[in-house]
Amino acid sequence: MGKGKGKGKNKKPKKKDKAKNAKPSGPTRAELADKYVLYQASVQNPEADVEFFEKIFHDHFSRTPTLFREDFCGTFQACCTWTSRRPENRAWGIDLDPEPIAWGRQHNLVKIPNDAQERITLLQADVRATPPARVDLIAAQNFSYCIFTTRDELRNYFKKCLEGLLPEGLLVLDLYGGYESLQANEEETEYPDGYSYVWDTVSYDAITNRVQTAIHFRFPDKSELTNAFTYDWRLWTIAEVRELLLEAGFSKAEVFWEGVDEDGDGDGDFVPQTSAENEPGWIAYLAGVR
Repeated sequence: MGKGKGKGKNKKPKKKDKAKNAKPSGPTRAELADKYVLYQASVQNPEADVEFFEKIFHDHFSRTPTLFREDFCGTFQACCTWTSRRPENRAWGIDLDPEPIAWGRQHNLVKIPNDAQERITLLQADVRATPPARVDLIAAQNFSYCIFTTRDELRNYFKKCLEGLLPEGLLVLDLYGGYESLQANEEETEYPDGYSYVWDTVSYDAITNRVQTAIHFRFPDKSELTNAFTYDWRLWTIAEVRELLLEAGFSKAEVFWEGVDEDGDGDGDFVPQTSAENEPGWIAYLAGVR
């Protein structure tokens, strides 16, 4: 048990409780929060992602990719990072939801040089539509493709990705799992900017592998931005995704597993691996090679 504060001698608990429980004046932190700012700070690291994409592409084709497509792009941070790296780089961002694209235009696009802005093409469209251009590399991150809940749907998406790749092309996906992901629970992570990120597994269906999840943000003033983002996915296994990539026509389907540091935590270094011991929770990358 923690150390208690004890009681004061002036015996005025009612006034103290009233002051403690009084609603703070003005808006709460949750009311002032921008969910996209919090999401980007908590979930995304586009610089590290792009470096990783370039590395595995170079490992396969001995050259640096220049043409990039970000599927389910949301606020398209990866596109902005991509075109800012080199003057020859071009990027396409595709998302069906107009809201995050509009937010990204207002907050992300304006932060990069004008010439880098001009080399980004944004499309409000279904990622399964006719590819806007053939590219070196396609990324579908943050498990977004798990919105496809049948084998036919996911295989057809992978086929469309294959159509959109040049002869030397790569599709990069991320995926999460582990036995804690198969049960209702909350995982809360505190950030130094004064808030907590909460990954909430609301429910999991053992027969269909459908999972209902949500992201919440909590603040020191006890306010909470509840259900800032919600998801209804099929939680695919690595084996299933690899099989479907190959069925769609990719020549290889590789897995990149994260190493561990001295404390047993993930070290952020993802390396090719053909087998791995299950963990409470893990994130892996998969690459479909054209």
